[in-house]
Amino acid sequence: MEGTLKAKDNLCGQTLLRLSASGSSIIAELMRLAQNIPDVLTNPESQYAPVLFDFAYLKNSEDAEKKLNAVTTLLELDQEFIDSYQTILMRFYTLFESIVTFLEEYLEFIDNLKSGIFIQYTTESVLQDQHGKQLMCECLYLYGTMLLLLERHIPGPIRERIVIAVMRHQAEASLEKLEQVCKLIRATGYAGHGSPVAARPKDYPEK
Repeated sequence: MEGTLKAKDNLCGQTLLRLSASGSSIIAELMRLAQNIPDVLTNPESQYAPVLFDFAYLKNSEDAEKKLNAVTTLLELDQEFIDSYQTILMRFYTLFESIVTFLEEYLEFIDNLKSGIFIQYTTESVLQDQHGKQLMCECLYLYGTMLLLLERHIPGPIRERIVIAVMRHQAEASLEKLEQVCKLIRATGYAGHGSPVAARPKDYPEK
């Protein structure tokens, strides 16, 4: 079996190779975006601060929207913000969604192995194959790296502001994985790279 898993006509091996390549691309995009976080999302004194919300918005969204709608200048500021930053915000959101998708596809691959979709392969036989073992471990490694880099370079409060901004201005039907994205990116209390105060919550990262 060794040496055949990476053959071009081997569905099992090609699925793993595609996952690995996808993971590397996601990490590259994450690092690009981490270098281009808009200052307005990090600066509490930003002119747009009154129209940026973290996940507290989800508990009382109607009141937040009423306050915005009651003040013309806030409505204009809100529209100005989304007009100026919608493209970069969507790149961040797409990144978050791609991390969710990566895990879903990896788990689907494992399920397909267990259910016999890849006829001549099982989880055990793939792990016994030199290339299979390497690729399966590599995919898990890539996912762990995504999570660590996300936490370190795109702090939780910024992630939340991005997702809420996208959710408020994008048709909800187009955000198919919004719930999973929210679970993935919610702030953990960890202070990311560049924070003036080192913060490591209790029982982090196990919980």
